[in-house]
Amino acid sequence: MPTRLARHVALLCSAMASTSAFAQESAGSADFEGGDIIVTARKREERAVDVPIAVAAISGERLERRGARNLADVLQEVPGVGIYDSGSALGSKITIRGISSSLGANENGYYLDDLPFTGVTVPLSPDVRAWDLDRIEVLRGPQGTLFGEGSMGGTVRILTKGADLDNWEAKGFGMVSDTRGGGTNAGAKGAFNAPILPGVLAVRVAGTHERYQGWVDNSSTGLSNVNDQTYDTFRARLRFDPTQRLSITGTYWLSTSEFPAGGFNARDDGEQTRGTVPSSRSRLELYGATARYDVGGAELFYSYSHSDFAVPQQGASPLGTIDVSIDIGVEAHELRLASTTDAPLKWTIGGYLRNAQRNDIVKFSAAGIDNDAELRNRTRAVFGEATYTIPGTQLDLTAGLRYFEDRLGGQEANSGEITLQPGDTYKSWNPRFSVAWRPQANTTIYASAAKGFRSGQLQPTVPLALAPLYGVELPSVLRPDTIWTYEVGAKAELWERRLSLEAAVFYSDWEDVTVRLPIPGTTFNGLINSNGTRTKGVELSALLQPLPGLSLAASGAYVDAEYTGEVPGTAIVDGAAVDDVAKFTANASVDYTRAISDTLQAFGRVGWQHTSPRRNSSYAAFLPGDTIDRVDARIGLEFRDVTLALFADNITNENGATSFREVQALGPNIFDITSTRLRPRTIGLEASFHFGGPAR
Repeated sequence: MPTRLARHVALLCSAMASTSAFAQESAGSADFEGGDIIVTARKREERAVDVPIAVAAISGERLERRGARNLADVLQEVPGVGIYDSGSALGSKITIRGISSSLGANENGYYLDDLPFTGVTVPLSPDVRAWDLDRIEVLRGPQGTLFGEGSMGGTVRILTKGADLDNWEAKGFGMVSDTRGGGTNAGAKGAFNAPILPGVLAVRVAGTHERYQGWVDNSSTGLSNVNDQTYDTFRARLRFDPTQRLSITGTYWLSTSEFPAGGFNARDDGEQTRGTVPSSRSRLELYGATARYDVGGAELFYSYSHSDFAVPQQGASPLGTIDVSIDIGVEAHELRLASTTDAPLKWTIGGYLRNAQRNDIVKFSAAGIDNDAELRNRTRAVFGEATYTIPGTQLDLTAGLRYFEDRLGGQEANSGEITLQPGDTYKSWNPRFSVAWRPQANTTIYASAAKGFRSGQLQPTVPLALAPLYGVELPSVLRPDTIWTYEVGAKAELWERRLSLEAAVFYSDWEDVTVRLPIPGTTFNGLINSNGTRTKGVELSALLQPLPGLSLAASGAYVDAEYTGEVPGTAIVDGAAVDDVAKFTANASVDYTRAISDTLQAFGRVGWQHTSPRRNSSYAAFLPGDTIDRVDARIGLEFRDVTLALFADNITNENGATSFREVQALGPNIFDITSTRLRPRTIGLEASFHFGGPAR
């Protein structure tokens, strides 16, 4: 054990940690010891095995048991999903079924409780940390009918744990670890639930603080371990049930992060890039309320949410300081009514309203840049979906439709000179159809066709003004992009529900994807719609519990995503690989628990994640990433109320490029080649407690 890690063992023993659940569970499968996994993938409660969608449900207990710190630790294990942590304020990069873009609103849905988070002209996925969550749901395939704009490849839903009206609970977490070539990391987390008026009013609060030392050195300055990261979160939920039919919930969520010297980018020699490395930090504040009312045979639901997401960045270049700031505000309302009976016809209808504004500030005095851009959009939608079970059969027919309208407009101020952008209005009808057959109680075979969509965007004023001077033609407004996905799948729980299987085959046609068009002789890029992409893929997953306490899980996916047609002026040609998509992903894990006594249990886990190289076809200078094989392990003892665990992340010290390599020319025959990397081998200890019981 590293010496500096050993010095922290005494501190760890008094630290707080998360509880470990005994139940063995797998994404998208049944909890063999705890009953059915219930999801709300179609905005009503259903068993995961019954939903004719490729859906994975990962409980908060499972996340805490395996020591997950963020979404990147677990989402990679969902078939067809690719994710890597950038280690910066911009969060993680998520791709689902080959749908990947760095332009436009989020191409894959990203929900924080009931708030649809969208980056507004750039995909963003804030790192909210995996702590005190109820569950994470990953819906694969377009979800435009019920979840709206941006859910083209699928939707990730992060659902926090609500306040419990009947039981009090206190739990905590403490961790110390050592990163190879870096320093000592530490973290503490806690959560508390209190029924104020049992059965009527309760509050739940949760908070975290994590500090991770860097491991990348800067050869230009001689500084070591420069890429530190700090994460802090605080959440509060209040639940009030004045009657048996009415439930009201209020939510507050604050998440901040700091990256004083860049993220996980490094050269192949392990040194930091010699180009501009911005420091960054983020602040996400979310508050909202929901109300549910049982009207008899149906539930009326209303949600209001407001979020502010700010990412200021600052970097030093040979010419001076560059300041960049992104600030996104989103306000959303949703009203829906959904049936709750077991009648042959089950349905959901609703309406949605969202107002969003993004402000970007770029200041680089050496180049005479003082830009302040404002973009506003106003979104309205109505939707409905119904499922009908044909009497006397096990056949379900589902049809859904969403009408979407988005008004987009904005302005830019360049050194005080204001330029109004013309704006545009986008409208779209978005259907979904599926048929599902249930030959047995725990088996579903389905086929579906679904449309996803994303609003268009405005051409930035700077490239729009420069383009004619260099003979480049750019549109002032970008067309929206749409996708159709056709899928056949099956899911089953066999052998007394000790074996869970899921498989899907899909084909996607994504049209009018926006790409960058370099303006020759400048460092600026314009935007242009391409023909699009086509993707075909296969997903497989299995979970087996051959013996009590032993779980074997494996999954994999083949995703072949290619551009269709050439884009003149770029490196994109017909058949080129879609940016940042891994063609092959695979995962396997072994979990084992063994009772030593009535109050003591030992547990262990080994997991492997595999990703083939990711590429970037938009720029000829970009080089592919590496094949990544990550292995993690964890062992520990669980007492009645206390857990101790030893963990090792990235055991093989995998340090290849998780994404494509970016090539920057710093001078004649001088190139800087960098990419995002995994955190090196990290070994640590955790301690925990968990207490709770009925309110008196």
